[in-house]
Amino acid sequence: MRDRKIHFNSCIDWLDLAWRLPGESPCRLFDIRQLEERAQLAERGLMDALFMADFYIYRAGFSMEPLTVLSALATMTRHIGLIASVSTTYNEPYDLARLFASLDHISNGRAGWNMVTTAVDKVSQNYSKKEHLEHDTRYARAHEVVQIVTRLWAGTHTNRIDTLDHQGDWFTVKGDINMPPSPQGQPVRMQAGSSQAGRDFGAHWAEIIFTAQPILAVAQDFYSDIHQRMATLGRAPHEANILPGLMPIVCHTRSEAEDLLAARAGPDEGNAGRMREMVGIDLTTLPQDEPVPLELLPPKGSTNGMRGRSDLYLDLIRKHRLTPRQVLGQGAHLAYAGTPMDMADLISEWFTRKGCDGFTLMWPSLEANILFVDEVIPILQKRGLYRRAYTGASLREHFNLKAFT
Repeated sequence: MRDRKIHFNSCIDWLDLAWRLPGESPCRLFDIRQLEERAQLAERGLMDALFMADFYIYRAGFSMEPLTVLSALATMTRHIGLIASVSTTYNEPYDLARLFASLDHISNGRAGWNMVTTAVDKVSQNYSKKEHLEHDTRYARAHEVVQIVTRLWAGTHTNRIDTLDHQGDWFTVKGDINMPPSPQGQPVRMQAGSSQAGRDFGAHWAEIIFTAQPILAVAQDFYSDIHQRMATLGRAPHEANILPGLMPIVCHTRSEAEDLLAARAGPDEGNAGRMREMVGIDLTTLPQDEPVPLELLPPKGSTNGMRGRSDLYLDLIRKHRLTPRQVLGQGAHLAYAGTPMDMADLISEWFTRKGCDGFTLMWPSLEANILFVDEVIPILQKRGLYRRAYTGASLREHFNLKAFT
């Protein structure tokens, strides 16, 4: 039986609504020295990887292009992995293969690709497309993209090149990538998507799964479902690590943590817009402290965007009769406020009760990030749940994943 250890990916470009807090500024995310500080802090905490999302469109808040940033941070770190979100819908597979193989060489084997299909319809307008692909069609394209990319990676050897000759529904690719084998064999594949098509895609291809599951029972159901789908494909549970999002609002006392949580609260135009996409109605127009009228909700599976997350919200609203204020305040990911011991207890419970293999950490503030590394991680180490040192050199080794030779 494998000795399970908790895994953490740190969102390098995430400070949530920290601009509301004294001493915090979203401009930190555009200062490479500030990003270097956060990257080295995560590495001091022995975390598995830095993670950068990407959206291809203006949203509330800004972010730089992930591969550029992570290539720079690769020269400023030694151990921690580097995972970038890059879309399968708005990129060519040959380019994707070269981009991530290049990051893997620059970082000496620490690259990871978050294989997203892009949920936001308006992105198509930035790429000369008349319309955004339908949800399940995006996943059909993604399967072919990843098949081509992995075959291109697998085709490079120290003594020969296996030329690809692919003709499919979406692509014709005949050739090979012009670089030597990747240092870790192949970059690690990550996926974020909880719809039925997204779960099938993750079970087939993903080695890390980033998901939004704010309740333990829901997370346990997801964890079990993914493993069942993997089993039908001949994959073992340890071949994919499931890391739901967690915002650790950690302070020295519970009252301080609750104050920090309250300081983050308040109207947020960006979140309201995203919720409108998720649940199909504008929650800001409804009485904020009365249950959302069920007759206003659309059926599950009706969005062309983040279908899995939309279905999760619709289920929660119906089951728990949530108010608009509760829905807008919850967010898709687990946000937990408490002391370092409280946080360690929560993480331990989710991990030992098979709700996750760790978490994707989404920081509310830089101070909370520092306190997590300095005080939460030592508690997990004393419990034997978290590594005391990096034992491998590559991202693939951090996650105990299959080696490619």
